[in-house]
Amino acid sequence: MARIFKVMIQAVVCAVILIIPFFWLWAVPSVENHPIATDAETIAKGKYLTAAGDCTSCHTTEDGAAFAGGLKLDTPFGGIYSANITPSEKGIKGMTSAEFYQVLAYGSYKTFRPLYPAMPYPSYHLVTRSDSDAMFAYLMTQTPVDQSVPKNELSFPFNIRQLVLFWNVLFARRGPYEPDGSRDEVWNRGAYLVEGLGHCGACHTPHNSFGAAEHDRALAGTPLAGYEAPDIQPEALKRRGWNAEYLTEYFKTGRGPKGTAFKEMYLVVKNSLSLLTDEDRAAIATYLLDLPSAPTADGNVVLAASDGDTDEPYPEGRTLFLNNCSMCHGPRGKGVKDGAPPLAGNSTVAQVGGRNMIYAIVYGFPEPRSVPNSSPMPAFKDRLTPTQIVELANFLRHTFASETPDLPKITEADIEAILK
Repeated sequence: MARIFKVMIQAVVCAVILIIPFFWLWAVPSVENHPIATDAETIAKGKYLTAAGDCTSCHTTEDGAAFAGGLKLDTPFGGIYSANITPSEKGIKGMTSAEFYQVLAYGSYKTFRPLYPAMPYPSYHLVTRSDSDAMFAYLMTQTPVDQSVPKNELSFPFNIRQLVLFWNVLFARRGPYEPDGSRDEVWNRGAYLVEGLGHCGACHTPHNSFGAAEHDRALAGTPLAGYEAPDIQPEALKRRGWNAEYLTEYFKTGRGPKGTAFKEMYLVVKNSLSLLTDEDRAAIATYLLDLPSAPTADGNVVLAASDGDTDEPYPEGRTLFLNNCSMCHGPRGKGVKDGAPPLAGNSTVAQVGGRNMIYAIVYGFPEPRSVPNSSPMPAFKDRLTPTQIVELANFLRHTFASETPDLPKITEADIEAILK
């Protein structure tokens, strides 16, 4: 018995010796506290930066008060609820500017009480201290909301916050943004917004089984809640016909010649991208594309309503399109201004996996949530059989994404995966 007890003591000592370096490596560093700014210029800057960081989308429920938290974020490890960041007793009242910066950059201001990386501090570490202070100054001017948020719904062992310390050591990064001296000011501004405040990689970068971003595949696209955050690397964007002009229009309005925002991306446009300056939207486009690309011509779109095409590989798909889609999207797929988006040259139609297009056909969008005055998209899961949806989807890609070579055919298995 004494021997077993001795072995247990030795195991505990070894564990402590191994754990201490981990805690030391990711101890929250001490930072200087700055007085909370109250001047109008700093507060206005903070409001703008908070929009650039898309704080509203995560910290505001659909019918809730701004920044009062409580929005459930579904993760592979369970549900996590966003925090109340209003200046109330149940929010950030009493927090200092130093602590706020520590939360942004390191995920906590207390080493042994880390936040889960659903809070995008793995991206926000790039935010400068001056920008963090401005954001904090703005949030402290908001109406306090004394609202508690629900407890996280994480199973064991993911409900043990201290395990995040090991995750941080393995996967998180530190340090503010350092401009690339070989690039111009516009490119660097775009990089700061995309990689830092905008945290685009949180949705558009594949994550490993531990929920950490795979940096070697940054912005390469990944499945997300039944649909897909598309590949937004330069070559993928250019291949789907996006250029700087189209992207800046999309960021501003949620609609562009190559696609329309929906689902979470609609909220990003509404609460963040549409509120930025034209210069910052252009900087984001410049960075994403790396180099400017020429507009893609849409002049060779097949006339979907033409007759006598004996080489049409999806004749039933053509009929389904004309009977179900052409009234809104037009027989040539050019869409209707302030109504249905164009299908001709549409980035979603040309997406390699086709997941988002299938999602739109199957479930539709009952509310016109992408752009004001746009038309709702009906759901076809109860109107068409999986076989018919396959025919329609393949017809759309064959007809309206003919400039994208080697697109894989949609199969019934793809439809069933979405229906599940």
